[in-house]
Amino acid sequence: MRRRELLVSTVLACLAGCVGGKDGSGTPEEPNESGEPAAPAGEPDRPEEGERVEIVESGLVRRDVGTDEETVSVRGAVVPRADVTVSYVEVRASFYDIEGELLDTTIEQVDIDEGERWEFEVTYPGVGDRAAAVEDYELEVGTEL
Repeated sequence: MRRRELLVSTVLACLAGCVGGKDGSGTPEEPNESGEPAAPAGEPDRPEEGERVEIVESGLVRRDVGTDEETVSVRGAVVPRADVTVSYVEVRASFYDIEGELLDTTIEQVDIDEGERWEFEVTYPGVGDRAAAVEDYELEVGTEL
């Protein structure tokens, strides 16, 4: 499970680097690569959305295995990183079959208090054979300050 958490963290960090953030290019007088004037300096650096909380544990949970009522979910916990105020956390679980094909994506969300650990469970929407087809998952976290 730690391997998945590391993989998810690495992918999120790479995506965060690709889609935004401050790169220091451009000034208000000089356009940046997009041709738009750069944002004024002096705005404090804030952690990117996926960096505000950390998934500290996660695992696939199956119930009623081998029956028409079989269900599968991802259970885990997230905590805000030090010195970050978070009031809302969203966990998106993508469920995959044995061939790595995406089966479905489900989101759970909650309002939390500062520094609070949030234990979550994101349930795959299918039951029976559809739930039995789930072999793997990926997690993404989002926040709102």
